Amino acid sequence: MAKSVIDYGVKDIKTLEGIEAIRLRPGMYIGSTGPEGVKQITLEIISNAVDEYLNGYCTSCSIYVGEDDNVTIIDNGRGIPFGKAKDGSETLINVFTKLHTGAKFDSNGKTGYNTSGGMNGVGAKATNALSFFFNVSSVRDGKEAIAMFQKGKNTYFEVREWKNPDHPHGTKIDFMPDEEIFKEGITLDYASLKKQLQELAYLSPGLVFHFKYKDKEMEDISSQNGILDYIEDLNKNKNVLTSVFYAENLENRIGVKIAMSYNDGYTDTYKLFTNSIPNTGGTHLTGFRTALTQQINAYAKENKLLKEKDANITGDELKEGLTLVLSFIMPDPIFSGQTKDNLTSSEARTAVQRLTAESLKEWFETHPKDAKTIIDKALLARAAREKAKKAKETVRKQDTKKRAVLPGTLADASSKDRNKCEV
Repeated sequence: MAKSVIDYGVKDIKTLEGIEAIRLRPGMYIGSTGPEGVKQITLEIISNAVDEYLNGYCTSCSIYVGEDDNVTIIDNGRGIPFGKAKDGSETLINVFTKLHTGAKFDSNGKTGYNTSGGMNGVGAKATNALSFFFNVSSVRDGKEAIAMFQKGKNTYFEVREWKNPDHPHGTKIDFMPDEEIFKEGITLDYASLKKQLQELAYLSPGLVFHFKYKDKEMEDISSQNGILDYIEDLNKNKNVLTSVFYAENLENRIGVKIAMSYNDGYTDTYKLFTNSIPNTGGTHLTGFRTALTQQINAYAKENKLLKEKDANITGDELKEGLTLVLSFIMPDPIFSGQTKDNLTSSEARTAVQRLTAESLKEWFETHPKDAKTIIDKALLARAAREKAKKAKETVRKQDTKKRAVLPGTLADASSKDRNKCEV
């Protein structure tokens, strides 16, 4: 028997505890150990403040990036609970070290987290595990709890009296990404982080982000009109063809906000979010596209803008010039991975499709000019695509005709007898 087989046994089977697992395989938890990973672990902490806002407990979040690349994030939410857990361990330490520990699993509203971006109890722990140092201060009920960590391991804990009536509750987290993990560098990209904060502000009207990056001036980033401000920003420097379609609904703790317009461009721009977490795709987008396609075709046929013999307008034809912002919230969203790029919850498709269909039908009736503009834009996209297809077919036919035809004596050999096919 081979020596390698004999040597492989029980001693080789290892169990990695939470922090060790994250440090060994960071990509599984944050997607990348490059610059995007540094931003991701920062957003994991900022997202906790946004979750507090979503549930009515936070109005301010300050982000400071120091010259040495340490990051400090302060919010005026409820503060993280601290005290002894049932097994005698410290709750605040568990929140940042034990995987799948947190208050966001109880989505029945008892903890206040009716909606949340962090549903797996992993995000902030990943930030702690992948930081050279990570310090947290939680203030609530007249006390302050302080916990300090080094590469994910707790090194200090203290609870003391808190006597600042101007700041009766909140959380402060100070950390520095670990250069052992982020070998490409630990510097946060200013423009990228600012853009992300502006997106979060659009999704959280009334929440103010105070952003101080190294030697730059402090910036206050906020939005009063939410995604309506966002779509206006996305349409800057574009020739907008329609007014803005807007719809929202909140029912059984599932909420949808949609803003849409068309410009004279040839590509689509869409921004998708679930519980303020950005997505690249998902069931919420599928629901919107299905409803848009159905309602456009129903309106076009009812108003004789499509002839009986004409094929239905397709989803692809409706993409050109579309600008869409779609914000979806729900308890217990299901994603395809920890980085939450793709929403897979079936409830999202149903809720978004129903709201879009009902609201678009009414909007088309009250905005017939906008409806016709969208239909004309789609039919123009169809005509251009058909013209391009015919042009490609013409080129192929011409290319075929230009190919030289060999005379009979030089024609390719076609016999099955190999000897007759060789000179």
